[in-house]
Amino acid sequence: GHIVHLLFIIVLAALPSMLLNFPVGMASRIYSNRRRKVALAASKVKIKGYDVMLSERVLCSIVLVPTLWMIYGLILFFFTNLDGPSLAVCFTCFPLFSYWSIMATEEGMADVKDLRPYVMRMIPSARKRLAALPATRKALRADLRAVIRHIGPSLGDIYYEKDVNWQEITTETKRLSTISSEITEETKAEGKKED
Repeated sequence: GHIVHLLFIIVLAALPSMLLNFPVGMASRIYSNRRRKVALAASKVKIKGYDVMLSERVLCSIVLVPTLWMIYGLILFFFTNLDGPSLAVCFTCFPLFSYWSIMATEEGMADVKDLRPYVMRMIPSARKRLAALPATRKALRADLRAVIRHIGPSLGDIYYEKDVNWQEITTETKRLSTISSEITEETKAEGKKED
């Protein structure tokens, strides 16, 4: 089911995506990478510069997408014998087809991520690891429960009560923390006096 759905989405998205989104995507990727490198060279705090890259990609796309539509509109006007209404329909469909191809590509990427477990089952070494997962989960669950049983009683009411009033616990914790800091400061002050 997933593979057929993925193939259908890929075919559905391929043509409009190749014509309307791919040129803009490639141009914005090249431009934003150049801008990212410039920003990294000029900055002492940027590590990777992904914020600059994404900002530049958005700005570039805002400019290039309508420009590409205009170029396609001019190509249709000068190099085809379409009449005015047909040209208007084609030109007004560019945003719609562009949006559909983006949505289809996004759906296709979600399907590709869903396919990973199926592909992993075909690889023998991964199949062994996947077969061992239920036993690993069971062991982890048992270890976690043992740790909770061991540490839990030391937490007092938090462990034993069904309904815990977190507001009271937070207030009490802050009060005890304040008392503890006051005692620590008094102890330090007394130690300085003795010196």
